Amino acid sequence: MGKDTQALLLLAVVVVLALGGIMTLLAGSTRRAELVLRGGESLDDPNARRILDALDARLKRTDAGQKLATWLQACGAPLAAIDLVGIVLAAGLVATLVLLTLVPLVPAIVIGFGVVILSARILGERRRRERSEAFIVQLPELARTLSNASAAGLSMAGSIQIAAREVADPAGMEMRSVMTEMRLGRSLEEAMERLRDRLPSRETAVLVTTIAIQQRAGGDTVHALQELSETLEARKDLRREVRTLLSGSVFTSYLVAGMGVATIVLLNVVSPGVLRQMTTSFVGLAAFFVAGVLWTVAFMLIRSTTRVDV
Repeated sequence: MGKDTQALLLLAVVVVLALGGIMTLLAGSTRRAELVLRGGESLDDPNARRILDALDARLKRTDAGQKLATWLQACGAPLAAIDLVGIVLAAGLVATLVLLTLVPLVPAIVIGFGVVILSARILGERRRRERSEAFIVQLPELARTLSNASAAGLSMAGSIQIAAREVADPAGMEMRSVMTEMRLGRSLEEAMERLRDRLPSRETAVLVTTIAIQQRAGGDTVHALQELSETLEARKDLRREVRTLLSGSVFTSYLVAGMGVATIVLLNVVSPGVLRQMTTSFVGLAAFFVAGVLWTVAFMLIRSTTRVDV
């Protein structure tokens, strides 16, 4: 086995470990976050955490930092924006060092950080989709809870507070976020709009619009929420059927992505050193860029054709 092949395998291991670390931070640490929220002891160094919190606050003052923080919240990650930036920088640096055994410095930096950032983005979006799907599944129950609380004479804000306590996560967590934002001075409509931005879907939009209309124009809130619950239940069944029918096509999209990476590895195994030769010439870089663009376009086209809004 040549040195280039060993370097490629090492790069694959680094990327897998980086993805595993990011996945653990995005999906785990729930118990730790609960302890912090309840006033338990923090496991971090107080001074280091204070510095990170200051950097995180500075980052959130920018538009990009605020969007990143909102995106992490939508993923349900107990992770600050500055933490994710640090993880991506560390993983990108390691990937760059590994790639230096195959390609020159500039392509190594571009490819290394590009792979890590793209992988983190894909993983986070997958986590957010899973959380959004779980929220959509809970929407009929959430609508029924709001309807029952309204029928008992509570205001919409009071109904949301009941739902935050009674409904399981992630719907309960999102309702608690809505209540927190209302306590900080936002109106109910603004807080619900931010909910729709975090977990965008037609079902969420319907719920937010229904509550906004009831707040503005009044009307029979109980009857509207009951009908909404029945409609969301029917849409949930339809989404399940469509997802089952398209499961084969979705697998094809991931197969295409895997074939692109496997082709690069196989090319270097058959002709050791070909990647370094390709990335040290303008023609090779242009061919590599065009192939990457075509591969990305093909993957996105397959994904777009298998995504059906119901």
